Amino acid sequence: MSRADDISKLFHKLGANPNGYREIDFVHEFIEDDVEVLESPKVVAPAPVVAAVVDEAPSAPLLRLLEELNHGEADRVQSSEGVQGLVSSVVSTPKVVVVVSVKGGVGRSTLAAAIASGLQRQGRPALALDLDPQNALRYHLCLGLDMPGVGAASLHDESWKNLPERGFAGCRLVAFGGTDNEQQQRLNRWLGEDAEWLSKRLNSLELSAKDTVIIDVPAGNTVYLSQAMSVADVVLVVVQPDVASFSTLDQMDSVLAPYLQRAKPPKRFYVINQLDAAHRFSLDMAEVFKTRLGGALLGTVHRDPSFSEAQAYGRDPLDPTVNSIGCQDVHALCRALLERIDSDLP
Repeated sequence: MSRADDISKLFHKLGANPNGYREIDFVHEFIEDDVEVLESPKVVAPAPVVAAVVDEAPSAPLLRLLEELNHGEADRVQSSEGVQGLVSSVVSTPKVVVVVSVKGGVGRSTLAAAIASGLQRQGRPALALDLDPQNALRYHLCLGLDMPGVGAASLHDESWKNLPERGFAGCRLVAFGGTDNEQQQRLNRWLGEDAEWLSKRLNSLELSAKDTVIIDVPAGNTVYLSQAMSVADVVLVVVQPDVASFSTLDQMDSVLAPYLQRAKPPKRFYVINQLDAAHRFSLDMAEVFKTRLGGALLGTVHRDPSFSEAQAYGRDPLDPTVNSIGCQDVHALCRALLERIDSDLP
């Protein structure tokens, strides 16, 4: 039996159309140069406008207007200031990217941390927020093991303002923190009752429009996913190039459907993680995903032993002196993500 027949059967078994498939040899070109870190553009404030002083008495209509403002029109001015404050708040809202998966073990937390670090290296201030009670994101950004986090801080009605810590490349991390089962149950009830729990606490971090927040949530449909999706601009679905991940695509569509039906829904993209270029079946499954997902596929990250080694030794997995294949993939993924965020294109 020919290889073409094998691929055709694989497509049909997974419910995909094999007509668009064509086999190409895998070639990956390593980039030897160090990754260039872009600086954020400097914003030059416009020169102040100085009104000319006219040595004349105010006209009668102007006097009447001033008198009205002094006798009951102040509320209108306050209302205008309130609108300006609201506009300022909207303008300063950071972009929020939520990293999700139906099942665990696909490298979701590793990828979320790598994206935060990669965005920071490309000149986009990033903050990684761990909303998973497993509290694992801190390991991927090489920070202290006893960091205070959002779990205990929220239960004690404390602000998140002092929680961010610096990670690799200067990106910030807000950990979930250590919690016991009783605390997690209390948080679950609270988050289920207060739909604005996360949005109010993100406001306390005083982030700007230049910031990008990367949120890691537990696998599956949880209250943490619901909270994260309430503020999401982009949702990244992490999958592996295998049959198990392919079979979860419909389930993820069902989980995300309510959030994608909002008046202003988040953009949804997919990332194939841990592609094994040494195994033909992994490459074939990647082609099946590409056929199914089309333009919704944002990027692919190869399986890279240097990532696991970096975590084991407490090193930066995106160290430009290493410049491994996974490192190159993450930087390409970050560039593609920034293009979608900044362009407002689907």
